[in-house]
Amino acid sequence: MKDKGEKKVLGHKKIETVVGYLEAFYRLDPASGVRCFRGEANSTWDMRPSVMRGLKADAENKILSELTAESPSEFANDQNMFGKLVRAQHYGLPTRLLDVSLNPLVALYFACAEEEHLENDGRVRVLEFGPRRVKYPDSDAISIICNLSRLNEAERSSLNSIISLSKEDPNADIGKKWKQSSAGKRLLHFVKEEKPHFLNEMVLGDFRKYYFVYPSKANRRVVAQSGAFVVGGLLSYENLERANSFKMTSLTVAADAKMPILRQLDALNINARSLFPEIEYAARYIKKKWIEEDSDSDLLI
Repeated sequence: MKDKGEKKVLGHKKIETVVGYLEAFYRLDPASGVRCFRGEANSTWDMRPSVMRGLKADAENKILSELTAESPSEFANDQNMFGKLVRAQHYGLPTRLLDVSLNPLVALYFACAEEEHLENDGRVRVLEFGPRRVKYPDSDAISIICNLSRLNEAERSSLNSIISLSKEDPNADIGKKWKQSSAGKRLLHFVKEEKPHFLNEMVLGDFRKYYFVYPSKANRRVVAQSGAFVVGGLLSYENLERANSFKMTSLTVAADAKMPILRQLDALNINARSLFPEIEYAARYIKKKWIEEDSDSDLLI
């Protein structure tokens, strides 16, 4: 007998209601670490940070520098590069941070709410990180990984090549090569800008791992969305199903169920007004709701 709120498609059950989604969620094995969720409006999308999608070559450090130079006061209180990247992403700049939520209903909302993808199945990825892969903004590993965004593409490629030497030549002193490289020296300089007492040592294995990062709660939108982030160093976010850093499960959301699900989430106060606390989003939500009370569009971003 088919579970209420789901339908069987190609051997997998597609989510059709909030109840069906929660039933699928509670059937997952109990989490042994931190469990987070990422909603995607199109189930065919790759899971990649925005900086890895559709930008010109060597854009990452330039766009960040341009934004911080344009509005320095906005970033004045950020104590580390992680904080700057969180703020930049908040304003729509592509970064190497992959946003996730600790609230499964928030992820379900984002799997449904993009108007241009209402005809596509959505997806919620469920990621589970063990204790060793969970970090905070003041972590040395996170400081190092986030400051990669200040290097150019050639410098990041150079560091990646040095790390790869360990596979080609187990006897290679990659730590020494790293310290002697201009890219390694620049990265160390950037890290010491925010951590003056940082020792001249980097765990090179950190660049080949994915980490879950709890953000500070200084950003209203992060708080409203129960937000958190995933970072991946020099990794390219490929073959994620085989990643050692986390376990991943995917739940597919049926395209024709997106609008009914958004109405159900709205009844639970999961909507554009609650998830985007800035006044322009509240105004947009209220305006649409009063123009057409029976319209589905008032539930979208």
